[in-house]
Amino acid sequence: MDTGGWTMSGRAVLVTGATSGIGLETARALARLGAQVLVGARDEARGRGVVERIVREGGQAELVTADLSSFASVRGAAERISTKHPRLDVLIHNAGMVARRRALTADGHERTWETNFLGPFLLTRLLLPNLKSTPRPRIVIVSSQAHRSGTIDWADLELERGYRGFRAYANSKLALVLWTRELARRETSVASNAIHPGVIATNIWRAAPAPIPWILRILLPSSAKGAAPVVRLAADPEVEGVSGRYFDRFREAAPSGAAQNDSDARRLWEVAEKATAGADASTRPDAAAPVSGA
Repeated sequence: MDTGGWTMSGRAVLVTGATSGIGLETARALARLGAQVLVGARDEARGRGVVERIVREGGQAELVTADLSSFASVRGAAERISTKHPRLDVLIHNAGMVARRRALTADGHERTWETNFLGPFLLTRLLLPNLKSTPRPRIVIVSSQAHRSGTIDWADLELERGYRGFRAYANSKLALVLWTRELARRETSVASNAIHPGVIATNIWRAAPAPIPWILRILLPSSAKGAAPVVRLAADPEVEGVSGRYFDRFREAAPSGAAQNDSDARRLWEVAEKATAGADASTRPDAAAPVSGA
């Protein structure tokens, strides 16, 4: 990918799920372009390791601990970011998961649904004032071609019946594309786009039965190749102002028919807004978790 002329100097970027795979390579690439990278990590030790690596490579980075499967953690992270970074230029939603078995979070939601969709929805809502405080802010939402096999079943959004790991994953990725569409409609001052980065060998496949993860690592492209189109949406001047679109790697593409349903997009927003409503972050015990530099 030719990044000639691109610069992120002076811009603050939050990348969730930045400790491995596409998230890690996206964070490193943006740091090379001069961005101050906020490394979103569920695991503090791994996150510190990424920050140290980026700093060794000559970049600027700091740690933001956040578990997207916990509303308390998301709210605490958003509060700490807002305190230290009243202006945020780019928010990249990369973190995601696939689970073999259905499990509930402490908030009472199916874990894949909360991690992949509700958590990012809440984090974005809380950080919108920071994004809108800077010129030309962008939100990049990493979805997947898997959204094409996803469905929105209003009677069973969180798969209490007939749970399958890939089905839950595909449904959450469809939700992300619908959300991108509605986010762009509601927040016209923020460029919001969804992207399929390609089928890449990342840790998201670790839940698959053996030896599938090992085979995929041999056959699929590297995480760096998956990061390249994500970096483009975050940094390329040519896509400035483009919003509400779906990209298949470097090209704009039409998402599935289900992902173009504006009525579903509006209703899903309302469902997510209701699900994520809650107490102020300052009331929670995780308020001291780190946003720290290296």
